[in-house]
Amino acid sequence: MITVRKVLAAALVGSLVLTLLPSAALAGDPHAVRHRWEGVAIGAGTVVLGGLLLHALQRPYPAVAAPQVYTPPSVVYAPPPVVEYRTWVPGHYQDRWVPVTERQRVWVEGHSENGWWVPGHWEERVRSGGYWTRVWVEGHWR
Repeated sequence: MITVRKVLAAALVGSLVLTLLPSAALAGDPHAVRHRWEGVAIGAGTVVLGGLLLHALQRPYPAVAAPQVYTPPSVVYAPPPVVEYRTWVPGHYQDRWVPVTERQRVWVEGHSENGWWVPGHWEERVRSGGYWTRVWVEGHWR
C-alpha cells in the first residue's frame, strides 16, 4: 500500500535530484555556478517545506502529563459550643464607695508671691472624697 508519506518522500528526493543535476544548457554559461546555488537553495527550501507538510500529516501523539495528586484539606475539629448555665445569685449586702465632691468659695487674703503683690480675691476650692456604705443588692440571674 502506498501511503502519503512515501509519495511525499519520493517527490522531495526527485525535486532535490532535479535541482542538483547540471543541465546541458548551462555548459558554457559563466553564471552556471550562480544558477547551481540557486537550485540548491530551492531544493533546500523544498526539503524544509516537505518536512513541515510530512509532520503535519502525522497523528499528534497523546499528551502525557503526570497524574494530579489530590491532597484533601486537613481535618480541623471545632471546639464544642460553650454552654452558659444561668445561676441565681441571692440577695445580699455589699459595701460600696459613695463619691462626694464638695465645692466651696473662699476669700483669699492679699499676699506677696515671688516678689509681686497679689490682691485679695474669691477662689473656688474643690474637695473630693467619699465614704463607704452598706447597700442591699437584690437577687438576680447571672
